[in-house]
Amino acid sequence: MFYFFEVEDQNFLERIYRFRYEILCEELKFFDANRYKKKLEHDEYDDYSHHFVAIDEDFNIVATVRLIHHSPIGYPTLHHLKLYPGVEELLTKLKYDRLCEISRVFIDKKYRNFSDTKTIIKHFMTEQIYLKAKDHGLEYGFAAIEKRFWLLLKKFNINFELIGKQQEGYGSPRYPAILPIYRFEKDNKEMVKNYLRRRWY
Repeated sequence: MFYFFEVEDQNFLERIYRFRYEILCEELKFFDANRYKKKLEHDEYDDYSHHFVAIDEDFNIVATVRLIHHSPIGYPTLHHLKLYPGVEELLTKLKYDRLCEISRVFIDKKYRNFSDTKTIIKHFMTEQIYLKAKDHGLEYGFAAIEKRFWLLLKKFNINFELIGKQQEGYGSPRYPAILPIYRFEKDNKEMVKNYLRRRWY
């Protein structure tokens, strides 16, 4: 059984940063471990993020995700990846305070099977991420996404739209992608019903 919640306590945040370090630096070797003397993977976007975690019955971290929004320093996908020209033009017309980014989605390797991954990702997206996005009036969520993960999310009815070519230089080859909240709602009607029930009760 997994338990999900938002993390604000600094000590627990450091547990999340250590979990991210173990995956990004030690397991996947996306980042140079020597850069992180305290073995905590933390960047400038964390200060503008809501951090969510899944834990098991022994209080071990199982998975993490963060939602960056209202960031005065921009968003990782827009900084690191090139978008299709038409998308860049569209973004200039969108209100900046309606944008967000979903990132640092990591699952402990013990739970990277289809069933557990589906449970974790669906809960993160349809509960924590969606509810927080609605609370803040967010309309579009960016992500820098690997192709295999993009295809997996589609099986869970989470339909990110690719907005650029696959590119190197971001840990692993990734596509810039965007998830319009209205599309997410259209594809997950029960999620919207649950949200409306919470608003009224």
